[in-house]
Amino acid sequence: MIKFIYKTSIAGLIFLFLSVSASAQKMNNTLYLMQNVPQSNQLNPAIQPECKVFVGFPALSSIYLNYSNSSFAYSDIIKDGTGIRKDSLVVDINSFHDALQTTNFVSQQFELTLFALGIRAKDYFFTLDVIEKEDSRFSFDQEMVTFLKDGNASYRGKTANWGGLGLDASYYHEVALGVSKKINDKWTVGIKGKMLFGIANMHMEDSDMSVFTSASGNEIVLNSEHRLRVSMPINQIGLDADGYVNDIDIDGDDYDADFFANTDNKGFAVDLGMTYQMDEKTRLYASILDIGSINWKTDGHEFSQKGSFTWTGADWSQSGNSKDPNYKEIEDVFDDLTDSIADEFRVTNGIDSYKVGLPAKIYLGGTHDLNKRVNVGALSRTEIFNGKIQSSLTLSANARFFRNLSTTLSYSVVNHSYNNVGFGLAAKLGPTQFYVVSDNVMAAIKPNTAHLANIRFGINFLFGCKDKTKKKDSCSFEDEIKNKKKPLYK
Repeated sequence: MIKFIYKTSIAGLIFLFLSVSASAQKMNNTLYLMQNVPQSNQLNPAIQPECKVFVGFPALSSIYLNYSNSSFAYSDIIKDGTGIRKDSLVVDINSFHDALQTTNFVSQQFELTLFALGIRAKDYFFTLDVIEKEDSRFSFDQEMVTFLKDGNASYRGKTANWGGLGLDASYYHEVALGVSKKINDKWTVGIKGKMLFGIANMHMEDSDMSVFTSASGNEIVLNSEHRLRVSMPINQIGLDADGYVNDIDIDGDDYDADFFANTDNKGFAVDLGMTYQMDEKTRLYASILDIGSINWKTDGHEFSQKGSFTWTGADWSQSGNSKDPNYKEIEDVFDDLTDSIADEFRVTNGIDSYKVGLPAKIYLGGTHDLNKRVNVGALSRTEIFNGKIQSSLTLSANARFFRNLSTTLSYSVVNHSYNNVGFGLAAKLGPTQFYVVSDNVMAAIKPNTAHLANIRFGINFLFGCKDKTKKKDSCSFEDEIKNKKKPLYK
């Protein structure tokens, strides 16, 4: 069992490494309201970029990295030592425990846009995006840490429910074709269909753990159930005499060009969006992203484990006298104990295909113009995955003092943290636009306390752009005729 856990962990690390090489809550809130950046259309397919045509610089139009933690920061775990350890860093398990929520999430994402194109045709705007995406998430319950920290003294006659471990990691290609239409002066709607081609996946389907301690404390019952589904090349799975998994062999040579070009794990998703011009200065937005799933067919494996182990103590009676003919080394006693546990928690393997839904994201927000060059905005984001919900709220101020230079300053409440200050910049020289945006620049200043760290940047080519900073004439000849007013000029 121990060897299996080790091998599975190694497989997971290899998978994540490959994902990053090839290519917590996933935040994009600051970018959403930077609508002079074409990539805002990826967050709401109804947003129509200002320019008639945009082309993303190949492999550089959008690079996105995100780390998110729902509860603890580095400073909650690692502290400066005191006393004789004052010159060292120490692990503070109490501080770590106190920072935890009932259920805790750690996530990481990476996206690389290989190609992006947008074209306006009258009231329509068409987009095409080709994106490499990697998304990994891990979750655990606080009570497991409470038990490990404090022991089982307070659980006598009770069951400590450790909850389950959540593990989800995916790497896939996305080809997205979108269209938006301006219905009238107020409404614009958009839809985007996305073909998905899965490369590798790990998905914890079921997980539950608990520990019962008898009232006398003489007996402890460990219960564990897990079902992990995996779609990735595994060279060989070793089985013992009873048909249980005892070894996993991963061959790096299997992760070649054919692996990354795989198109057999197909999926489909839809994005929906709308914008509404409430009045001359106020605009509302709503979108829902990633309504869909991927069917994982190739290299599919299911590792299942369910067992219960009753521990009544270890027998050290034969370890006191080395001259006793029945003498046992202490390490042998430990080995017998771990073997007994392993026998109760053995892992079976099956081959199967399975389907995993994407994390759905819901955005609701709006902006209000303070003047021709500055507006303020608010945006809520809700992510739903495996029945769990995570939410965030962002307030922003968006300024465009010059035609080719715009900036955004944002503040977000997310992951039970309140020190997330974001910043965005978009600069255009000729047809070339460079932009960079982050939902929490404080992570670069004080990384030890950050729950969220992300950055997105890229280069676009823009053609046929309008100048929205120019003031309209106070009264045109055509307007005067329509309103039956006397012309100002003859």
